[in-house]
Amino acid sequence: MSKPLGTVWNLEAHTAKKHEILRRYFEAWLPIMASWNGRVVYIDGFAGPGQYSLGEDGSPIVVLKAARDHTYPIRGELVCIFVEDDPERYRHLKSLLDSLSPTLPSRIKWEAVKGRFDEHLTVTLNVIEAQKKTLAPAFVFIDPFGFSHTPFRTVSKILGNSRCEVLVNFMYEEVNRFISLEEHADNFDKLFGTPDWRRVRSLSDPSQRRKAIHDIYLKQLKTSATYVHSFEMLNQGNSTDYFLFFATNNLKGLEKMKEAMWKVDDTGSFQFSDHYDARGLMSLFSAQPNIAPLRDAILRAFAGRQISIEKLQEWVIAETEFLPKHLKRPVLAPMEDAGELSVVSPAPKRRKGTFSDGTILKFS
Repeated sequence: MSKPLGTVWNLEAHTAKKHEILRRYFEAWLPIMASWNGRVVYIDGFAGPGQYSLGEDGSPIVVLKAARDHTYPIRGELVCIFVEDDPERYRHLKSLLDSLSPTLPSRIKWEAVKGRFDEHLTVTLNVIEAQKKTLAPAFVFIDPFGFSHTPFRTVSKILGNSRCEVLVNFMYEEVNRFISLEEHADNFDKLFGTPDWRRVRSLSDPSQRRKAIHDIYLKQLKTSATYVHSFEMLNQGNSTDYFLFFATNNLKGLEKMKEAMWKVDDTGSFQFSDHYDARGLMSLFSAQPNIAPLRDAILRAFAGRQISIEKLQEWVIAETEFLPKHLKRPVLAPMEDAGELSVVSPAPKRRKGTFSDGTILKFS
């Protein structure tokens, strides 16, 4: 289903950006979760060899170093589980982990598991369920090479634990290439967890096909998680290689993941392209985000209605591409100047264009 690779291989630009998103989110997730829980878990479902051909760190090493070097005092225990099925990659990973271990504080523990992600997680979750327990707060990174070993039932079972989150590499290019072949129908039934993917076969327009595949998986994730967000990765041909889907039941988790994504693409399009990066042109495409869609979305959703500033900020996080930092000065202040909103019962000495906690807004 995917191109064959050796024990280690070259690090591609989009993979480096994927690891940047992973690291940035992990660095935000760890202190929050470890401050409130005695034990938190990170699971890398397709850990790989832990290293690339020029010695660059793979995702297991990226995460362990981020945990080791974190400046925020972490009181809880972090357990990292790295699952890898390929025997040579597993041995290479285990060797790297053994070498790194002496530098890790005692509160950081790791386990390398030789096996398949879906089988290992299914057994673990079934045992927990049988014991009528719940999984400790967990962040699960699911980064396969193809689409045959990431059944949706496993993803859904993880998200059935309310304090668990997943970051899924959905291998769009491979899915799109093989989705019309009947011999893979069973794999796709398992991947999507629904037969709805079959309607994609009749779509010939590439953009419609891409959107349909993306939206079917997004809809499925939303049956198991409250919040879902995606990030598109493009290859050297500037076409979609894969989507990163993040699913969580926690609004703060969604906000932190979106912050990580905005660091990678500050235009708000949530894309990264090897095509431009290879030519050193990414800086040409790093512009101020286009805020106009946020204004338009607010007017569509709240025209003639009142809402508190706190609820509006939550809505921005959950329902748009944007973050709270994009809301007050960039959008609400100009809207007030234009007469598109008014402040209900303003606080004494309130300055126009400011929106402190407790402010109630009414949109025209």
